[in-house]
Formats: sequence, structure tokens, C-alpha cells
Amino acid sequence: MTRDRRLPFACPATPTCLKRGAIIAKSNAVARPNKPRHDFPLTPRGDGRWCKRVSGKLEYFRGTPKEVLDEWLRVKDALLAGRPRPLKDDTRLILADLVNSFLTFKRGLVSSGEIGERSWKEYDETSSVLVAFFGREKVLEDITPTEWQKLRESMAKRWGPTRLGNQIQRVRSICKYGFESDLLDRPVKFGPSFAKPSAKVIRLARAAIGPSDFAAEHLKKLINGAGTNMKAAILLGINAGFGNADFGSLPIAAVDLTIGWLNFPRPKTGVARRVALWPETIAAIHVSLQKRRPPKNESDAGLMFITPRGRIYANSPRGMIMEFERLCVDVGIEGHTFYDLRRTFQTIAEGCHDLIAVRAIMGHAASTNDMSNVYRQRLDDSRLQAAVNHVHDWLFGKDENGKQH
Repeated sequence: MTRDRRLPFACPATPTCLKRGAIIAKSNAVARPNKPRHDFPLTPRGDGRWCKRVSGKLEYFRGTPKEVLDEWLRVKDALLAGRPRPLKDDTRLILADLVNSFLTFKRGLVSSGEIGERSWKEYDETSSVLVAFFGREKVLEDITPTEWQKLRESMAKRWGPTRLGNQIQRVRSICKYGFESDLLDRPVKFGPSFAKPSAKVIRLARAAIGPSDFAAEHLKKLINGAGTNMKAAILLGINAGFGNADFGSLPIAAVDLTIGWLNFPRPKTGVARRVALWPETIAAIHVSLQKRRPPKNESDAGLMFITPRGRIYANSPRGMIMEFERLCVDVGIEGHTFYDLRRTFQTIAEGCHDLIAVRAIMGHAASTNDMSNVYRQRLDDSRLQAAVNHVHDWLFGKDENGKQH
């Protein structure tokens, strides 16, 4: 069944953004500027901005060479001391200053391992949406509740309720950071309209789309039609409940192909996962490792999967998503996403009647008042094995002697 998937927001002035799923505004893109002299402290970029690396982080500037140099000299001491960019004495907080300070703060959390690269990119995308809608020079205090409502209406035309709610929450987080960091004198007044969709609206939207899980015969088509890395990715998705972020960040050291077990905390939640791998999954990973090309960056040498261009999938998640969607079209199964593999695993694995084992494989964090999870120190491997065997039997069946294929 073909389902209606909402297209991501894209700047109407650049159709290529829609193809790549980018959420950045490039309508005012200009050619790469030239350095006015060889010892100019800032580096030009292809998008018209200038940048400067400070303590391992890139700081961005816009304007003419004189304007960016003046701005760099103004904020230099604060940035070198590890402080946020100071506000200009003669201006109130503008949107560009807020999002730059916020993203610098979040980049620090990435460096310390407290949030993942994926989370930072989501904040970066939301920041770009804000700047594209209001303009980078917009003063935060001047944004009225009516304008926030118009932003919500604009986002609601492009995204479904779930993604809309996530974007609204990130916008609120950005503005809350501004107040708690003393960049704003008072909290931002969003008004009653700038709120996340209700649980009822989300349930109705999901009901309208219909079930998102795969049929067994469809999964077999995908596995048989997939390339080397994608075949391993699909099998990890249905065997271990992997999402595309899990696949892209899987270390080689996390997988023991000899005994067939995977030990890999879920990047999103930090919950430890131990998963028994199917023979088919082990074989696909073996093939992928045999054909694996060296990564372009030595720092990526420990990751299991490398793209044909020597890059890591974590830095090009949209590329993997598009590859999976093309595969679905090629085998005649449209309207699905890679994350539907994870949904299918949860749905089928629950048939083993051991929800605790299923939750452990999925890497779901237990609620704070779940004391049984606090006291439980481990799960027997037999329970974890039974959960993945149940899904394997559903997908591949058993032979006439009752043994797994």
C-alpha cells in the first residue's frame, strides 16, 4: 500500500534542496569571496560566509571582508576564552546571534560525548528554518505571538504532526537557552498557538497513514535486491532493531562474528544492547568487511561500514535514506522508510511474549519509576536469543524438521 509521506521543508528558490532533504536557505548564496590579503585571519567559504576555527570549533561570519574582520576583532577575546559571542552594545539580540551561540554550546556537548552528531544536525536544521523564515537580523524581542503562529502554520504545511512537534520543541529549546544564558532579559512569548500537536492529532495522523511494518515477502525482496552495505543494513534493521543512525555509527569492535553477538549501546539513549546475530546477518557483514574500502579519515577507521567513497554513513544519513528508498522503488515496494525495519522488529518480536527482552534489544530506556529495571542486573542470553529467533522464523521460516533455515 502506498502511503502519503510529507516532504521535508525546502527553500523554494533551490529545488535541489528538496531532493537532498536539506533544511537550509540558500536563496541568497553567493560566490566564494577572496581574501583581501594573505594574512587575513578568516577563511572564505563557498556559501559566502567566512569562518575561523577557535578551540577546534568553527565560528561563522557574514558580510564584506571589512565587516567580518571588525566582527572577529569584536568577539575574538570572548571566543578564545571559551565564552559565547558578546552582544553588540548598540543592538538587541538578533536571531543570528542567538542561533550561533546556541549551536556553539551544542557543539561543545558533541565534543564531550553528551549528545550525538545527529542531534546537533537536527538543531542546526531547526536554526536554519528560523533564520530562513524571520531573517538573520530579526530582533527576538520584536517577534510577536502572531508571527510565531505564522511560523507554525508554515511548518505544518510541510511536515506531519510528529515532525512538526519535534521542530517546535527545538525552537522552544533555542529560545529557552537564550533566556537562561542571559542573552535575553525575559523569556520569549510564543503565545497559545505555538504549541506541539496534541496526542490525539498524532494518533489520527498515524491511523491515516496506516501500518508501517513490512511484510515478510517484501523484506526478502529488499534483502535479495540490496547491494553489499545495504543488505547488511537491512538485516541489522530487522535482526537487531537498528535505525540508520545505529548502522552508521556501529564500531567494528562491537561485533564478534565468531560467536555471533553484538554489544553496542544505542547512540540515542545510551542504553546497553546485546543482540544475537542471525547467520544471514553475519554473512552479510563478512562480505561488507571484505569489500570495505579504507576511510578517508583515519579517525573513522574503527567504524564497521564505510561508503564507496570512503566516507562514513553518519555524515551522510540522507544518502543512505535515499539509497534505501531507491531500492524500495526498484523492487516495487514504495511508501516505506528505513526506520520501518525497526518498527517491524518491535511488532514481530513481541510475539515471543518477552517484552523485557525486546525492549533490551531495541535499546529503549525504561521509565524512571520502573524499579524492576533498576534491580535487574542482566538478561539471560537465552531470552535475547529467543526474541531474535522468533523474528527469524517469521521471516525465513523453519525446515521440515523444525530447524531454522
